[in-house]
Order: sequence, then structure tokens, then C-alpha cells
Amino acid sequence: MIDHRNNSIETISMEKIIDIAGSVVSRYVFRSVIPAREKDDVVMSMVEKFIRSRAKIEESFEGKAKATTYIVAILNRMCCEVIRRESKHWYSIEEVDAYSKISTSATLAIEAEKSFAISNEVKRFNTALLFFNEDLAKVKVFLKCLFDLPFGDMDIADYAGAKAEQVRILLESVDDGSKGEKFEVLSKVVNFVEGKNVKSDAVRMWLNKQIDAILNRLNRNGISNHNKESLALLLELQQAQN
Repeated sequence: MIDHRNNSIETISMEKIIDIAGSVVSRYVFRSVIPAREKDDVVMSMVEKFIRSRAKIEESFEGKAKATTYIVAILNRMCCEVIRRESKHWYSIEEVDAYSKISTSATLAIEAEKSFAISNEVKRFNTALLFFNEDLAKVKVFLKCLFDLPFGDMDIADYAGAKAEQVRILLESVDDGSKGEKFEVLSKVVNFVEGKNVKSDAVRMWLNKQIDAILNRLNRNGISNHNKESLALLLELQQAQN
């Protein structure tokens, strides 16, 4: 359960904000969504926007989740905004590498090919998800909970409808929980939203079955070799592109 004592944005230092921003950006750098050379600039852009918006952010925080969890979600959204705004500019600039003998044209071709490959894999992932039809919103919410990814504005609402706020509170209460705890909470979510009476093991088996289905669709005919770890990356990249 969330301890509401001292659970406020005001108690989070700027050093902590900068650390969280750095961690958020590092995840996108690792996935080659953000060029390594742009990391510091992106972090500072996010921090500056956070400072300008801090009063509004503090006012909107209701204490239903951990303050740090809320900040991670805010900074992730800011990072995605920077990616959408700057990505074309990043990959139109020559990336200088003193230790590389690859020509400028070859470097840009490699970056363009990498960007295309990433975009293509996300498109294939989107297509694989479409097979879930009416279960699509549920699958996305449960995967994001399992992989510790922030929820978009409509993710929970698409699944839970009018019960979205109560479901958000349940999901955010296990931000740092073990997988066992996550499936316990997910079973409560299913029972609350769908009026069922299922146990955590049933939810775990159901979600593993959905993950296997996604991986089978992505890896069919040897086109790729995705696993659960790369599936988490695709889900995060999908969110960044939305």
C-alpha cells in the first residue's frame, strides 16, 4: 500500500528530479531512439519544462500514487514530446565520431536504416496487437503493469471505463512490487472491472498466453527473434510514437 506520509512533489529535490530525468532519457538512448550525443540536452530541456510547470504539477498531484512514480510518468511524457519534436532534426545532422572511419554518408545511411528498422518493428508489433480485438486494451494495460511502464492517458480508461480511477490506484500501488504482487493486484483488477472471481495464477497464465501469441506472430517465419525483454522495448517505443 502507498504510504501517504511525506508523499508529495514538494519533498522531491531538484537533484532527484534530474536523476529521474536522466534515467528516463537513458532508456531511450539505450534503444537508439535518442542519439547519445543529445542526452544532456534532452535532460536539461525536460528539467527546464518541469521547473516551469512545477506549481501546476504539484497542484494536480493527488497523492494516490507515489510521488516519484508520478514524476516518472510526467518526465516520460515530456521526453516523448521532445522525441516527436526533435527526432527528424537529430537524424538529419552529421554525427561526428573521432574514432570512426565510416564516411558521413555511410553514417547517415546507417542511422536512417536503424530508424526505419525500429519504426518497422513497432508497426509489426501494432499489427500483432490488433488480433486481440476487444481484449486489446486489457492486454496493453496488463503488459505495462508487468513491464513497469507508465500508463498513457487513455490506457486504463479504454479498459476500465467508468472504473478507471479506482483501477489506476490499484495498479500504481504495486509500482515496485514483485511479479507475484503484480498478478495479485491484476486479479483484483479483473474481478473489479469484469465482475469475475479469478485468482492471480489464472491471470498469470492468461497473460503469458497473450505474450506467447504476440511473440509467435512477431517471430513467425523467422522474420525476427523477439523475447519478453524486446517486447517491453516495443511497447515503450509504441508509446513514444503515439
